Amino acid sequence: MSGDLIAFMRAMARASFVWGSCDCSLVMADWCRAKRGVDPAASLRGRYSTAAGAMRHVIRLGGFEAMGRSLMAGCGFSVTGAPRVGDVGLVTHPIVGPVFAIRCALGWAVKSPEGFAVDEYPTIVAWSV
Repeated sequence: MSGDLIAFMRAMARASFVWGSCDCSLVMADWCRAKRGVDPAASLRGRYSTAAGAMRHVIRLGGFEAMGRSLMAGCGFSVTGAPRVGDVGLVTHPIVGPVFAIRCALGWAVKSPEGFAVDEYPTIVAWSV
């Protein structure tokens, strides 16, 4: 794992999980912004503060996959079938369902209230960063 990804993940692991500012979607988007200078979640920032509020946007934008594909394509990210360390994706968490994640050496890292949950979650779609 590259040094900048390690530093980013350490900082995000210490940050409190907060809907609308430090949740799985926005942490993934923060990584994209740090690496490529574009924010795929710019249109969502500050627009929700609860899980229900986040879901309203997901539903309004056609579901997790449609929302992710649209926002990522709008920022110029390309889909990859072979995600590498530092890439991002939409994965299926066995308890919460679809979540956005960052690929690290040990699997997919998902922001959680405890820091990061890391596992080989099934990939729905991934993007090269």
